[in-house]
Amino acid sequence: MLSNENKLELCEAILRSKTFQKSPKSTALLRYLVQTSITGDILKEDIIDLEFFGDRNNNDKNSNRVRVNIYNLRKKLDHYYNEENSNYNWRLFIDKGQYNVRFEKRKTEGQLISTIKFKDLLPYILAICVCGYFYYNNKAPEAPTLWKGYFNNNKPNTLFIGDAFGFKGKTITGADGWTRDYSIVNINDYYKLLEKKPELKTTTYPSNYNYITGMGAESSHDLMRLFGTFNSDFEIRYSSNSSFQDIKKGNLIYVGPLKNENKFISIFNEENPYFKLDSKDILFSNHETIADKKINYSLSKNDRDIAIVSRIPSGENNESFIFFSNHDMGVKATINYFTNKDSLKVFEDKYLKGKQNFTGVFYAYGKDRTHLKMETVMVVPF
Repeated sequence: MLSNENKLELCEAILRSKTFQKSPKSTALLRYLVQTSITGDILKEDIIDLEFFGDRNNNDKNSNRVRVNIYNLRKKLDHYYNEENSNYNWRLFIDKGQYNVRFEKRKTEGQLISTIKFKDLLPYILAICVCGYFYYNNKAPEAPTLWKGYFNNNKPNTLFIGDAFGFKGKTITGADGWTRDYSIVNINDYYKLLEKKPELKTTTYPSNYNYITGMGAESSHDLMRLFGTFNSDFEIRYSSNSSFQDIKKGNLIYVGPLKNENKFISIFNEENPYFKLDSKDILFSNHETIADKKINYSLSKNDRDIAIVSRIPSGENNESFIFFSNHDMGVKATINYFTNKDSLKVFEDKYLKGKQNFTGVFYAYGKDRTHLKMETVMVVPF
């Protein structure tokens, strides 16, 4: 195996070649992809577009500059290995449809022949037997009931991440910085604050970026693992930069805090037959067999969070899956649970009983907001 240091040295050797000497953009892009792959960060088209190209004002969601530059980079790598370094020991690959970089060691014909032994072949024999078994039984992976529509209805999937509004200027310490206030969730609230406190007009101003917590990254990771199993994908957007038209164009997943004023709370309230959210309570009513109930969701603690998960119907036969919590713990715990095939099977057998939609309320526990576990408060299918 190559060490991370050797991977960087191999990359720099490639960048010093004639192929890359007059290609500053390809040089910088390859160095960025190698360094990001080594650190294990997620590499997706929109992330590369933001982090590498760095144009935060680019609103063209159909821009293909990432794909074009990656395509050109693959061609330069092929030219380098074919024309300048055909006797390489290690080769750098960026597989089609992927952005992460992998390194593969070259084996000579003599090495291949001398190393072939029965014990080396045994894993391949077993793999062929397993593949043959599944082929013979004609069994493809069965998608979980709750997610099947996302993989089968041929509509675009979008993950909307709840972000928090903030403003810049003088903070409580007197230094310049970014301030988040739960009572100020949009630009209109900020201007109302200025009307009440006009002295802030000279010390603060609206921020050109919003804030997200770790729930966004971890949710993306768990969902990509699930969607990748079924050869599906999704776009990622921030909720503050999304209109109702964006939300209605396909299947949606929302992960975000309850304290933000956002469109998904109104969607939850409109489409849910038994549950409603107000400023501090979860209200449950009008069920045929379960008594009305009110649960205060504003009482989260450092080691406990409340989460609401809802699979609700959506217009135009789109799929909708919503994950709310006060802090990171609730969304992290429930996303992890609802993207795990084993826990999904247990949940579907216990609660759904042939139905596809539900709303569930859960407590999430975790020391220092890690080592998470869940407790079910109530689940109501419909």
